[in-house]
Amino acid sequence: MLRIISYNIRGITTCKKQQQLKIWLNQNPHDIVMLQETYKTKFFHLENFKNSFLDYNIRGALGTWVAGGVLIMIKKKFNMIDYGSDTNDRIVYIKIECNHVPIVLVNVYAPAQITERCSFFKELFLYIPSTKWIIIGGDFNCTPNNQQDRNKLGAQTDNLSYRILLQEVINPLLLTEIFRRKQPRKIIYSYHASAGNYHSRIDLVFGSDIIYKNTHDIGYVPVGISDHDALVLSIKIPPLTDKNMHRRWICNPNVIKRKSFLEKFHRVWNIIINTADLNTIEWWNDFKTSLIMIIQQEEKELNRETRRELDGLSKEYRFRATNPSNDDLAQLEIIRQKLHDALTEKLVNSIPSQDDRDFKCLSNLAKVRLAHGKANQSRIAYLTHPSKGRVETDNGMMEICCNFYQDLYNVKPIDTSYWSALFGDITTLNQNDIDLLDRDITTDECHEALKAMQLGRVPGDDGLTIELWRFIFPIIGSHFIKMVNTARDKGHFHDGFLNGLLTLLKKESEFNGTMKNFRPLSLMNIDYKIITKVLSTRLKKVMNKIIHYNQTSGIPGRTIHDNIHLIRTIIDYHSRNRIPLGITMWDQEKAFDRVNHLYLFEVLRQFGFGNNFINMIKLLYTNSTFTIKFNNLLSKKLFFNSGIRQGCSLSGYLYVMCLEPLLNLIRKNPKIPGVLVPGSQYRSLVNTILQNDETNIEIKTLAYADDVCTFVFNTNDEFETYELFKKYSYASGGKTNDTKTVIFWISDCLDPPSFNAKIEREKCTFLGIPMDTHGQLPQEEIDKMVNNIKKKIELWSSIRLSLCERASILKCFIISTLVYWLSSMLINKNVIESIQKICNSFFWGRIHPFIKFQTCVGRKEDGGFGLIHLESMIISYRIKCGLTITNTTPKIWKLFALPYVGLHLYKYSPWLWTNLIPHLHDDRQFFSDVAIHTAKWLKRVGNVINNGNDKSIYWKFIHLNIYQPPVCYERINHLKNIQFYKLTHHSKLPSNIIEFWTSLANYGINTHDRLGKTLEEKKCLFCSLPETLSHIFITCSFFNEIYKLLFEYIKNKFNVSIPRSEYDIIYLKIVSSTTSRIFQKQITYSIGNYLYAIWSYRCFINNSNNRNQKDHPDKCQDRFMIYMKKFPFDNG
Repeated sequence: MLRIISYNIRGITTCKKQQQLKIWLNQNPHDIVMLQETYKTKFFHLENFKNSFLDYNIRGALGTWVAGGVLIMIKKKFNMIDYGSDTNDRIVYIKIECNHVPIVLVNVYAPAQITERCSFFKELFLYIPSTKWIIIGGDFNCTPNNQQDRNKLGAQTDNLSYRILLQEVINPLLLTEIFRRKQPRKIIYSYHASAGNYHSRIDLVFGSDIIYKNTHDIGYVPVGISDHDALVLSIKIPPLTDKNMHRRWICNPNVIKRKSFLEKFHRVWNIIINTADLNTIEWWNDFKTSLIMIIQQEEKELNRETRRELDGLSKEYRFRATNPSNDDLAQLEIIRQKLHDALTEKLVNSIPSQDDRDFKCLSNLAKVRLAHGKANQSRIAYLTHPSKGRVETDNGMMEICCNFYQDLYNVKPIDTSYWSALFGDITTLNQNDIDLLDRDITTDECHEALKAMQLGRVPGDDGLTIELWRFIFPIIGSHFIKMVNTARDKGHFHDGFLNGLLTLLKKESEFNGTMKNFRPLSLMNIDYKIITKVLSTRLKKVMNKIIHYNQTSGIPGRTIHDNIHLIRTIIDYHSRNRIPLGITMWDQEKAFDRVNHLYLFEVLRQFGFGNNFINMIKLLYTNSTFTIKFNNLLSKKLFFNSGIRQGCSLSGYLYVMCLEPLLNLIRKNPKIPGVLVPGSQYRSLVNTILQNDETNIEIKTLAYADDVCTFVFNTNDEFETYELFKKYSYASGGKTNDTKTVIFWISDCLDPPSFNAKIEREKCTFLGIPMDTHGQLPQEEIDKMVNNIKKKIELWSSIRLSLCERASILKCFIISTLVYWLSSMLINKNVIESIQKICNSFFWGRIHPFIKFQTCVGRKEDGGFGLIHLESMIISYRIKCGLTITNTTPKIWKLFALPYVGLHLYKYSPWLWTNLIPHLHDDRQFFSDVAIHTAKWLKRVGNVINNGNDKSIYWKFIHLNIYQPPVCYERINHLKNIQFYKLTHHSKLPSNIIEFWTSLANYGINTHDRLGKTLEEKKCLFCSLPETLSHIFITCSFFNEIYKLLFEYIKNKFNVSIPRSEYDIIYLKIVSSTTSRIFQKQITYSIGNYLYAIWSYRCFINNSNNRNQKDHPDKCQDRFMIYMKKFPFDNG
């Protein structure tokens, strides 16, 4: 049990108080003590205090005689990993290890003054290292609820401070106020002011969800040393005693940028080249071990340098802050900014997946929120053991996981006598394809494979990232190929090369603690993925020759939408014509994981693959192992003796080939019925679309990877199909899940036969899209989707986000599921409008909209925010589908689409028109909607070429029909010629400055933040003239000096003069005077910093209680110089 005490001691500089504290601590069991308001102003005060408490490791931040000063006392039995403090001596944090679990403790003393307190809370999250076990405690000088947590309101009482604390720290880190959540109705106070009889609960402790769940007890205890009570909590930390369980390490990509790393790497590599036997495979393991050791050493040194830098800056700040001169005051702002930058860099390095495209658009606060959200979702609180019941210890749950997956990946028994029937009539490769696949792997292919891998992906169990491999592969590439060829000749890789990391993802269904509630995700090492990427790239070129068009997963030219169009078409047609039909959704239990390896190799032989390719696949499956990652802990290695290994680009192709013999049997079996694609009765259509004379287009099965459906009319059809699935199971090791196999019966007039499978008559879910008996989205599913969007928006609304971030979050994290539905299904226009209103409301938050919606939906480089426009997105998907119809790519669903599109599109593709088919129109039909929008598009654009990029169609449609340029583009024509917003978008400007530019361009800041309505209220803060954009940024004499700084900088660096006349600076007419794109970007960046420095200073003065600060323009100049320190082009 970990016992923590948080206490505002109100000064502990005297020996008497220290003795009182020591006596009280001796009487109250504890492990950690967090003290606030220590009033220690000198380092020797802190050293004397440490000498009085020798049983503790003590880290603190000095304060003043009137406020500040915090420290944390930790019993020496705990290992301290990291620590730090802020420059204002109000925060100290420590990262410790308890029972091998890393725990972060943050001690906080918030300012008493409201404005300072709000600013303090906005920076607090920078001092919190990333981990799942987070505890933030201290005196926050504000209450969660002024009605419940105060007996009466005081002079410094406000409703804003705690709200900012929630938005900036608590909600992004997914923390909770532990005491109030444990005791929601209890009235108790922790601060007691005798003067005025004020009582409040301002001493708080926040913790992550796992801290809350493991908190055994929490309460306030009177101490008597100060006017505060101590907050005491006890936390149960589950012990980790299994030696096979250890924490995971991942390479820090910033290490490869260090010169010392490159020197050490070359030194080690030369030793390997000169001493190792490169004709073996063992040297590769030695090399990777040495590489990991180098990186870990560099990471430790990097952490030390960061800590030394922070300590040095903190000491310099404290030194200059004592009796400061004017020069010291100017330097303090610069030091504070350097500290902020160092802390931000440390924070960013601690967040995984920094190069993930979903992360790039977000601020650090939003990244923290997303990272902590993902970490909490992966946390597993308990599992259910078949005999022991509920298990909550990590050791016990790990045992359940290991037993389950070792049993799953054990060899599945098969009957090879079924192989002859299964492989009777399948397509084989030609000799050219065999030769292509059998070639030796080359260095160039490996280079291309690495380039094709997306940065930011989580690595395998060795922790080595794609960024690292891209950096070192030009040096080691040829030797890597030699190692692979040696392993092929020997028939196996070295121990550990084929080890995968198995992470468990909770399924969306309700969690009941069983292992079947998880979807395993396999993470493979990058050196393994290089090989599989090369093989899959080759395999991709031949897959469409051996796999029937009914299987669409991963095959070039085929998409998941082909299956959705077909199944929706079949349901719609049979429902309209009242033809009874059953669609069987076959569920194969752990389909990828149960494939026997002998069956896999035999499939490859039957398809005609050459010996070299088959041997490479065998090489990747020989002696392969996996390690389970559970609650951020790792198990021992387990053997992977069965299943298609996932976690690489090769796995999908291998499984599709394994399943193809079954699908081929179903297609060839005369006893299994099929359905004719509506439209296939017209011979001319079939010949035109499929480019052959096959007149009976009968579909018996549709598949997307392991999602297989077939058609039934009676019980005999079901029996015949089930028998083929049994043959496949006997031959491959697979297993059909009878309880989850469902038949969707389509008929209002006829009851279904007595099928063995479960029967659904209202709706079914096909490839993630729910459909009713008319092939439409059920209304209840639409309502669920809207409610889900509202919940996600509510979650993201709890933190501070810029407009750019809100637009990106809407697109990437909130309506992604909706977009998939919109691409293939019709949704009522009223629903779309209501969802758009929800999105717009989230985008603006509490801000009154000050930019036109038609401008906001434009691209960022055009002066917009990229706000999603759902109606245009739907139309772009319809146009993409229509362009697919107008091209000559064989798609059997086109047979049904043509009657609905022929009348509209025959002018653009005459072959669509034929008098032999009826020409239909129905507003409720998907393809009618496709035809209408595609015809309008082609009439206006005149382009029938489908480039397959629906995003380009979307942006082009937005630009032609919706987008309105910013106000500045309408009034200042030369800005269009220099593509001004494209420059700002690509100039590496901070997001706040880009947003400022966008607001400025639409006169948004001028109308949004006015001083008032009367002439007196509209006066400039710094002179007697009226405040306008041109005045504050150009003609106001108060900012003469900062303008001179800008003028001299641009004159000296670019040899360009800026005339100080109205509009020339604001609208960057100067940018068009140079043809160099680099200079244009640099000038844009410089003037952006100039404008933003003035505006942020103006807002600071406007919101400040002490407006006398406006007499010091040098503070605004300091802001400008600090922004210019970040100039991204100075280093070339």
